[in-house]
Amino acid sequence: MLRALLVSFAMLAVSGGLCAAEGPPQAVDSRNQVSIPNHNEVNDEQPTPQSSSAAGTTSGEDSAAENELLQAANQNRKLAGVPVLRMDESLRQAARAHALRMIQSQQLEHQFSGEPALLQRIAAISPLDGTLKIDRAGENLANATCAPGANDVLMRSAPHRQNLLDSNFNVAGIAAIWSKGRLYVVQDFAHNVPTYSAEQSRTLVGAAVDDTRQQAGLTALVQLTPPNLDEAACKLATENRPNAHLLAATYTNHKIVTYTQSRPEALPAGALRLLRDPGVRQFAVGSCYARNAAYPTGMYWVAILLY
Repeated sequence: MLRALLVSFAMLAVSGGLCAAEGPPQAVDSRNQVSIPNHNEVNDEQPTPQSSSAAGTTSGEDSAAENELLQAANQNRKLAGVPVLRMDESLRQAARAHALRMIQSQQLEHQFSGEPALLQRIAAISPLDGTLKIDRAGENLANATCAPGANDVLMRSAPHRQNLLDSNFNVAGIAAIWSKGRLYVVQDFAHNVPTYSAEQSRTLVGAAVDDTRQQAGLTALVQLTPPNLDEAACKLATENRPNAHLLAATYTNHKIVTYTQSRPEALPAGALRLLRDPGVRQFAVGSCYARNAAYPTGMYWVAILLY
């Protein structure tokens, strides 16, 4: 069971809208999707396996406009029957930093030369304790003469509307900064997943193991607690993918499944196959939430040993 870390982008240059009678909006749209898959490995070898200010009257950050854009987005989401967004300060800081780059260059771009990609920007500004855990992100860019006009034209553009109404997103960071009579808008969206301790992750995975065995009509497994298994799971993050063979030398005479997931209880197909083996009697779980180059905003790294 693989899930993807999905990133979607859209940009829009806006003139007119609700702010001025300048004729129809001139739009330039781009949309790109980057999918970074989660991974799993199986080693089953034996013995090891409100601001509507007129343009030009203010300069710099407009927090009222940012909140106004969030309120407008949530009103549209309510009408669409999807959950509202919560403003996340880390995402807002990342959006503001990118908006300042757009102002400096006087153009809309999702990534400037020398600038990290969206996920890296979010990771750089988000707390190292991993309180902002995400498995999906998206970004809208706009250039308008007021906040209501930006929202209006974004909602009338298919790729931007898709990000604004995406039911998978639950947090947002919105930047609105004035420069030379224009309001530069960056909307960063993400899906914030629950935060679990290593113990909570092990409990969730253990419950998934029990469910799998019960559905297969097999006896429940005894859960063991071998030493340093959480630490071993953390070491997997030093690799670009989980590598079951890294654990084989330490934890011998059993089968090993390793995987990454934003939801640790979502067992991969390899684990499900091995758990349906009537010969398995015991299991152990190690879990760690860690960041690396492949997962800059972090991911759960899980190791399951089967005896």
